[in-house]
Order: sequence, then structure tokens, then C-alpha cells
Amino acid sequence: MTASEDLKLERQRTRVERRRDMVRSFLLFVLVPTALSLIYLLVIAPPEYTASASFTVRGAKQAPPDLLGLAGLAAPTDTSTDARIVSDYIRSTAMVQALRQKAGFNEAYSRFSLDPAAQIGSHAAIETATNFWRHKVKVTTEINSGATTFSVRAYRPADALRLAQGVLAATEQTVNSLSTRPMGNLQQVNLDEVARAKAEFETVKQRLTEFQGSTAVIPSAAPVTAALNLVGGIDTQLAALRAEHATMLQTFQPDSPQAKAVESKIAALEAERARAVGRALSAPGETLANSEVEARALLLDYEFAQRNYHTAVSALETSRRDSRADTKYVVAYVPPEAPEKSNYFPRLVNVLAVFFAASLLWAVGALSFSVLKEHLR
Repeated sequence: MTASEDLKLERQRTRVERRRDMVRSFLLFVLVPTALSLIYLLVIAPPEYTASASFTVRGAKQAPPDLLGLAGLAAPTDTSTDARIVSDYIRSTAMVQALRQKAGFNEAYSRFSLDPAAQIGSHAAIETATNFWRHKVKVTTEINSGATTFSVRAYRPADALRLAQGVLAATEQTVNSLSTRPMGNLQQVNLDEVARAKAEFETVKQRLTEFQGSTAVIPSAAPVTAALNLVGGIDTQLAALRAEHATMLQTFQPDSPQAKAVESKIAALEAERARAVGRALSAPGETLANSEVEARALLLDYEFAQRNYHTAVSALETSRRDSRADTKYVVAYVPPEAPEKSNYFPRLVNVLAVFFAASLLWAVGALSFSVLKEHLR
């Protein structure tokens, strides 16, 4: 056998070995992962049923028009804020606790399965259960409209429906508490203030009644007011007479009868004014003065307590109106329904995804290995 024939056989043997290595690597890195994913989805992983619902948060108070929303921009409105709060709540530990208590969370996900990742113990820690739940629920929110859509995956149609209904009920209860809790606290404060103001008003009213029953003094400002009104009228007349006297002096002499007559009227009015001022400032007897002062103090206390009571009642009514206006509720415009089909066959598309991804990685690796091998030669 010649040297050329030996070289030809050696090259042919090398090509055969290279093809054999390529096939082996293809089987190992492409077909084996694809077969494992197929076996996992067909045999091990249990099929899942999905129940979904859509809802929005509405309130009795009408929101102002969102000008930024009309322009296509997301503005931080009350609706968008409520939607974000609801989205976080659905995926939270509080939701898992509520579902454990009322929606059969443990019964839905603690059943035996060949796939250990598809189940969770009924006594698992709340953090572990929350992480498991976040893989089973999906929440999407439309910021502009405030609409929220969620879907729950479980291994039985009844479990999926029950969990979805539990999510909706727990969300509605939480949304209601967002407004009723602070307004309820405010109403309780106002109720306490009304009770305190009413008790104070009744006490002062009783004191005033007892004082009026035992004393003849009636708190009134009528005498003083009448005296002050009289002084005001005299001052008006004096101003008119002084103006008339000044005008008269432009025509008559100061000692003329006309000027003297006007001066006598002015003197008489000034004397009367002095007497009226004296009556207004004159103090009654000591006992009467003390009774008058006490009566006026009681009357002021009565008016002040009455005003405080009316103010407290008005504040209570205002808080009740605000409570009714701020009440929010959940409107489920797409209620959850029991699913009829599982994802058993649709999820087999993932096998193709695994095949193509593994093929791509294998091709890149094989090309890189071939280039490196030729470079080393």
C-alpha cells in the first residue's frame, strides 16, 4: 500500500471519527435534554388548570378628569394607586394567609405529585408558601384605567376556581378596609367629642338653671346698651349744633342772640350727655354686682358649651358624609369561572423550545471546538 493510499485512509478514518463524535455530542447535548423535558412534561409534572378574573376599584366619589391620561401619559391618580396596591397585595404574604384560612390553599397544593416542585407541605413556612404562590399567580395592571387581571394555576379545576374566588374576596375586603378603617377611627373620635361636649353642655345648663332659680338677677346688657345708645344720639345732635354754630359765626357776632341760643342748646346737650355717661358707668350695689358678674359668667359658659356641642355634631355629620363618599368597592367585570382545559398538551411546545435552544448551544460549541482544534494543529 502506497503512502498516498495510507494518507487517504487516515483522512477517511478521521472524518468518520469526527462524524461519530458529532453524533455523540448531538445525542448528549441536544436529544438527551429534549427527551428529559418531554418525559418530565408527559409523566412527572402534573397538568395545571388556570382560572382568571378581571376587576377594577371604584368609589362613590367621582374622580376628576385625567388630562394626562387623555394625552397618553400615566398620571399618579387614586385609581392607579389602588391598582398598584391591589397588585402587590395579591402576591403578598397576607394573601397566602387569607387563602390558607378561607380558600383551601393547603388542600390545593399539598397533594402528592411525582414532581417535588409542584407541591408544598401544609405546615410549610409562610415565606416558602409565598414564594410558591408567586409562581402560581400572575397579575397584570392597566395603569390608565385601573383594571387588574389575575390568573391562578392549580392542579384541579375546582381548586383553581376556589382560589380565584378567594383572591377576589380577600381583595375586596382589603380595598374596603383602606377607606373604612381611617374613616371609622375618625368617626369614633368625633363620637367621643360629641359625648364630651354634650356632657359639658348639660352640666353648664344645669348650673345656669339652678342659679336662675335661686337668684333674681337675670344677665342682661339692656340698661348699659340703652345708655350707650342715648350717648350716641346726643353726640349726633351736638355735632350738628356745633356745625350750625360755626356757620352762624360767619354771619352773626359771637354775642348775638342767635349765637347765644345755639350755645345754650349745646351746653344743655353736653350736660345731658354727661348724665347719660354717668348712668352707664355707675356701679350697682356690691351684692347685686357680684350676682350680675356670676350670672354673666354662667351665660358665657352656657353659650360656649352650646357652640362646642353644635360644632362637634357638625364635625360628626361631615365625617359620615366623607365616609360614604370615600367608600371603595371592587367591581369584577370578568368573574372567575371553572376552567375546562388543562395545559397538558399546550405546554409540549416547551419541548421544541428546549430542542432549538440545545441545538443552538450545541452548534456554537461544536463550531468553537472545531476552530480551536484546527488552531492547535
